[in-house]
Amino acid sequence: MKLYESSVKNPVGTSLIFIGIVLIGILFYRQLPIDLYPEMDLNIISVMTTYSGAGADDVEANVTRPLEDALNSTENLKELTSQSRDGMSLIILQFDYGVPIDNIMNDVRDKIEMIYSFLPEGTEKPIIMKFSSDMIPVMTLSATAKESSDALYKILDDQVANPLNRIPGVGTVSVTGAPQREIQVNIIPEKLEGYNLSLEQVAQVIAAENTNIPAGNFDIGSQTYMLRL
Repeated sequence: MKLYESSVKNPVGTSLIFIGIVLIGILFYRQLPIDLYPEMDLNIISVMTTYSGAGADDVEANVTRPLEDALNSTENLKELTSQSRDGMSLIILQFDYGVPIDNIMNDVRDKIEMIYSFLPEGTEKPIIMKFSSDMIPVMTLSATAKESSDALYKILDDQVANPLNRIPGVGTVSVTGAPQREIQVNIIPEKLEGYNLSLEQVAQVIAAENTNIPAGNFDIGSQTYMLRL
């Protein structure tokens, strides 16, 4: 009751204190940084490893599992998930919030360096990525094709993604979901067995012969096109 009594008996002092609190609040509010999409670490790290020519089972046994065994001992690890596909291994590591993710990145990198020499020959160096709020899409656009859906990816990549990438302030633009052109190689199991070959060997030969060499450029009208072999 003494606080209320003194406030009522001294209205001028009470008003000055109230005004001071309001002014301090306004001052700190003006200095408070505001961002529509504030940057924050999601405490998620991905490890992607390419093993060209190997099937999903080989990738699982020879790449994914050794990496999992090495990374399972990472400090503050909350959850580890993995996917093994033909020629690729992907491991997602999720850590507790509040831990220094940059230090954990160094720890993950050191563990991979120790195990990399034990991975199969032909395995590429694992790519380590740290997820952050900057990687969350700000805008998503969709497109459909009534006639040639197979050509949709190239059209979107050339005429939509590339121009958007050149806009100042745009981080990255990616095209997902559209079918990409591919060449399918159908193997006859009997002939493969007759030549004493495996699917992995055939895939490795195809990958070795699949070159992408720049061969100059040529002009058609006002457009310049790159030529690659």
